[in-house]
Order: sequence, then C-alpha cells, then structure tokens
Amino acid sequence: MADTDHVRLARIADKLAAARARPVPQTAFGADAHLFELAPPVPEAVVAEFEERHKVALPPAYRLFITELGAEGAGPGYRLCRLDTACCTHRRSDHLARPSPYLPGPRYLDDWELRYEDPPGPNRHFLPGTLRIAAHGCSLVTRLIVTGPAQGRLINLDDDGPVGPYVVEDADFLAWYERWLDESAAGYDVGWFGERLPLDEPELLAVLSEDPSPSRRSRAGESLLRLPALSDTAWSALLGAISTDAAPSVRAELWDQLRWERHKHQRTLANAEEIANNVARHARSSTPRDLNALSTLRDLTFADVQPELASGDVERRRRAAYELARSWTLKRDDLQQDQLEGAVSALLDEEDPLLRAHGVAAVRRFGLTDFHPRLRALRQTETDPWVRHELEYSLGEHPARIWDAPTSPAMQGEGEGYCKAPPF
Repeated sequence: MADTDHVRLARIADKLAAARARPVPQTAFGADAHLFELAPPVPEAVVAEFEERHKVALPPAYRLFITELGAEGAGPGYRLCRLDTACCTHRRSDHLARPSPYLPGPRYLDDWELRYEDPPGPNRHFLPGTLRIAAHGCSLVTRLIVTGPAQGRLINLDDDGPVGPYVVEDADFLAWYERWLDESAAGYDVGWFGERLPLDEPELLAVLSEDPSPSRRSRAGESLLRLPALSDTAWSALLGAISTDAAPSVRAELWDQLRWERHKHQRTLANAEEIANNVARHARSSTPRDLNALSTLRDLTFADVQPELASGDVERRRRAAYELARSWTLKRDDLQQDQLEGAVSALLDEEDPLLRAHGVAAVRRFGLTDFHPRLRALRQTETDPWVRHELEYSLGEHPARIWDAPTSPAMQGEGEGYCKAPPF
C-alpha cells in the first residue's frame, strides 16, 4: 500500500532535520544558500486566495508541502521559490489556468518554443499553466505543472535557450523533493536536479540496454555517470552502447557524456576521435540521416542538411531547417552561396509556417541582406504570429526573445574562447 501524503511529508521533515545536523555535502549544489532550512508555511487563507485569483487548484502534493511544512528555502537549486514569486506579478491573471502542453517523454528541444509557445508581445503567455519552483543557475529552472495533462509533474528547462522542457520522472512534488534529499545525503551530484533517472545502477543498466526509447537509453547513460561511484560493469556497458546502440543519437550523446564526465570516475577514453568517426559514419548511413547525432559530434555539414531539406516528410525538413538556421554546430566549410540562397528561398516559399520561420531566421543568421525586399513583401501577407515575429526581428524592428545561434568564429569552435575538448 502506498504511503499517504502526510506520511511522506513527515518522512521529509525527518530527513530535513537529519540534513541540517550534518555538514553540507560538497555535491549538494546550492545548499550553502539555504542550509536545509525552510521558511514557515504559507497560511491556508493565502493559498486559497491565490487559487481563486488564478482560477486554479494547486497540485495536492505541492499544496500540502507549502501549507504544512515550509513556504520557501531548502530545495533543489539555490532554493525553493515562494508562491508569490513563483508566479510573476506581471503575468496576466489567467495564465495559470491555461493548460501546459508538455508531456512525459523525451525532452523538447531546438524549436520547441516556436511549436508550443506564444511569440513575444504584450499579451504573451510564456510557459502557461506552470509555476517557477527552483532556479539552478543561469537560465536553468524547474517549474511545476499546475494545469494540463501532466498536472502535478515537474519540468526542467533552460527558459532562455534551446534546451526545452523535460518532464522529470518523479510522480509529484513530494516524490521529487524526497529524492533530492536522499540523493543529497548519498553524495550524488544534484546540480540541475531531476535530470537523472530515479533508478539505481542495475535498473539504469537495464534501461540502457532494453528500453525502446532512444532518449531514455541516452538519459540512462547520463544517469549512470552521475552516480557517486561507477562499477566496471557499468563502464563496460557504456562503452558497449557507444558502439552497438541502434540509434546514432544515443551513441553520440553517450560519447559526448563520457568525454566530459569520465574524469569524475577516473576512467580513460583513449580512442575518442576514432569512436566519434565511427558514430558519424553510422549517423550518415541511417535513414533518415541522423542530424542530431552529427550535431552532437560537432560534425554537421551543409551536405548533411541539404538532402533533408528536400525530404517529403515535413518533420525531417523542419529538423534540417532548424539546423541550418539556428544550430551553432553547423560547419561552414562546404557552404556555397548559391546553394545556401536556394535552400533559404525554398524555405520562404514553404506552406508550413515553422519552415518559413526558419527560413527568415536563416536570412538573419547568414546576413543575406539581398533577401530583405522579399522579407518585407512577405510581411505584408504573413498571418502566422511566429513568422511575423521573425520578420520583424530580422528586419531590425523587434527585440529578440528566442534563442539565436551565435555567428562569431569564437563560438563556432574556430577561434579564441572556445575549446572542443573537455576541461581536463
């Protein structure tokens, strides 16, 4: 029989007291700011007024926590946000009642904002149906879904970048919070908490080898590397997956993780370049060509993108258009002006508004000012809000909101200030 919420809350209170009695673990990111202390709970009347004003019912597990245990303080990231700061006072009063569209499964990436969010403007609802729960540094945040099909679940995202929402696997706020306490006490790396799957090593190995979802297999590998200690069996499984997983994107993401995280486990990866070349060949031999894997490997070229732009599958064209217009990993070595202009011209003629938006962004990215008269003409007839925003921004008439790929050589891996190798 599952524990009741009050039983779980009492257990959390005991674990918080135990955490306060111990030295703060070095791996507990942000804990120095709150020392595992919580502010007094929020009065029931305040929560009830908040719900009435925003026309919502807060998820039960979160509501119980803030009304009976604590309003803010100890929690993942730098601290839990107070209810009155979790919901910006400048937002429209109905934004929490509007359902959040995000569902459990793979992380939403790349052009997620254009697909699921309103463009910038005075009436914008950004991340509707969610409350800000924790900040993890820079623009990495955790939010609670208040309204929508995944109500009560938490999402991690970079709210000012291409790393979009990921619905963490914990069932509700109390499960998420208790796991944070458990992993902090056990010496786990709890930075940007929730990214790791809530499984132990044998379970993670099973996911890595058997799960049908490529994104979950990749996340299992990342989760293994975030364990306090990694067994020889787990390390061998990770090396095997880089060579044998059916999905090129899984191989590429594991290769990237091993390069950056292996030093924590005192492991070596002597043949990293050879492995990357093998993964790239696998990605290019796949149908469709795995652009995500090539991007992860920093080996994506226009020759990879161009045939995908001509695919009859709109999702394949969208993926390729994103890489052309916004990905900072796209190499320019083989980029010829006439081919680039032909690709951009075709995107501007697309019926699909997302493809047109990427076409406009490509004009901006590559400085194709000869296209500006065409953009001005398109602006006269365009009805899609995101395409109109891209047009205004590209023509210098609107501030940016969505993430844009840097175009300076230093950020393309060719100049000073950027290093392709891990920091060791």
